[in-house]
Amino acid sequence: MKNLWSAVSQSLKSGEPVLLATEVAGDCPGRSGLYGKGGNLLAGEDIGQREKDGLVSAGATTLFQQWLWPRPGLVIFGGGHVAVPVAKIGVLLGFEVTVCDDRKEFANSLRFPQAKILTMDYDQAFNNFRLNSRHYIVIVTRGHIHDRTCLVRALDTGAAYIGVIGSPQKAAEMRAWLREQGLPLSQVQRVFSPIGLDINARTPEEIAVSIMGEIIREKSSRPTPANIEEIAGALAAKANRKSWSLITIVSAQGSTPQGAGARMLVKADGQTVGTVGGGLAEKMAMDAALQVMDTQVTRLLEFKLDNTVAAQEGMVCGGNMTLFIQPIQ
Repeated sequence: MKNLWSAVSQSLKSGEPVLLATEVAGDCPGRSGLYGKGGNLLAGEDIGQREKDGLVSAGATTLFQQWLWPRPGLVIFGGGHVAVPVAKIGVLLGFEVTVCDDRKEFANSLRFPQAKILTMDYDQAFNNFRLNSRHYIVIVTRGHIHDRTCLVRALDTGAAYIGVIGSPQKAAEMRAWLREQGLPLSQVQRVFSPIGLDINARTPEEIAVSIMGEIIREKSSRPTPANIEEIAGALAAKANRKSWSLITIVSAQGSTPQGAGARMLVKADGQTVGTVGGGLAEKMAMDAALQVMDTQVTRLLEFKLDNTVAAQEGMVCGGNMTLFIQPIQ
């Protein structure tokens, strides 16, 4: 199990998604297999159904399968007036934010207190910073020349999103220019410009909302389980002394506080990483997790959080959740 979670941790750090398949019902609940994008087995046992997500039946066995995506990175080229609210919203949404500008007065920690700062020219930034499929690139530099420099370099990466600020006319001219440079149409079509959703945004803050709204829309096809990198790192570094428990929501219907795939790691001292929703459901899950540590027997539990129970507990959510709880040695 430690080798499997080490592989998860290493893949996520390198920006590569992985498919985790875990048996939740059958002869050997708890056994798992980890697969790369090409379907190759990276760690564990070869038990998965590579093209499927969620609960999967395989004869008398039931698997829970989930693509684990790395924490998204938001990379902003240009530190001007639009970049400031974009970075703030990015941090609020859980992105790892990086801001690059070749001017120290625009790229500094006072202006962007929660971002990584690259104070260098844009070509140098691309040379020093490895961008991959976990990154969402926002190009808002001070001029067309710098925009085009960043855009050409960005198109040479596997970035999940590339957006460039500008008017419809500027966007059309930019696309024509890219074609003149010999870039294929498939590459040109990767570019979002004018950047952002069309919400008649005017102020820098409104433009930032439109940009991040578009990024959220694009990111929705690759949801990132909260705290998955922290959980994977903790499990990869775990000493083989005391048992822990890992709780996974394998099914969720209705207005549940967390959806399928949310995980919470419970350590022997009661410390936790991640959440399965808080409140009554999480308290009951915690109690069950401590029992699993003692018995070393996996459990599959269903919680029915109907409106009456939710109201009695002061909760705003209801619905049904099925949790799989497994011991981790």
